[in-house]
Amino acid sequence: MIWVGRMKRSLIVLFLASMLSTVAIASNPRKQVSLPVGHSMTMAMPANVTSVRVDDPSLVEVKRQGRKVTLVALSKGSTEATVMTAEGEHHFRVYVAADKYALPQ
Repeated sequence: MIWVGRMKRSLIVLFLASMLSTVAIASNPRKQVSLPVGHSMTMAMPANVTSVRVDDPSLVEVKRQGRKVTLVALSKGSTEATVMTAEGEHHFRVYVAADKYALPQ
């Protein structure tokens, strides 16, 4: 009986550890993207892009095609962008500077 009790505890610990690792993988850290006004950046996603949401679309125009997302910097400021794919959400902090000299190093 003692062996069965230890085995149950081991299985519970193993289950909880696997759940925690899944949560850690699922939480996607926010990536920083910096662009000067008038420039663009194309990023390849791990799967086809289903949709893109930008908090302030007056700062950044988004174009998508297949696995690619292109950000076009329209005016200076910062905003958040979320790219949805079959593999989940990818979060970006987009900083648009007046020119290349104002970009963070």
